[in-house]
Amino acid sequence: MPQLRQHSQGPYRVHYAPQAWREVGRMSAETFLALQDVLEQLGGTPEHAPEAASGLARHALPQYGLELEYTWDERSRTLTLLAVVRVPRKP
Repeated sequence: MPQLRQHSQGPYRVHYAPQAWREVGRMSAETFLALQDVLEQLGGTPEHAPEAASGLARHALPQYGLELEYTWDERSRTLTLLAVVRVPRKP
């Protein structure tokens, strides 16, 4: 299992739902690092919050063949990764 990197940016948390965590465990280290970077951007950038706060939001990582499903709770400043869906990989 890849190691979590420590980031000191932004006062927010990332929570992994069990289904998402199972998919994370199957990822290569390279893919996991890309996932962490995307989650850091999504959680640390206010413009992504309204989209996710209104319900389920999605973010594609086509180069890795993944689509992320997540929600954002502004009150607790928590991004919850609900699912990591495998999709056809695009160059």
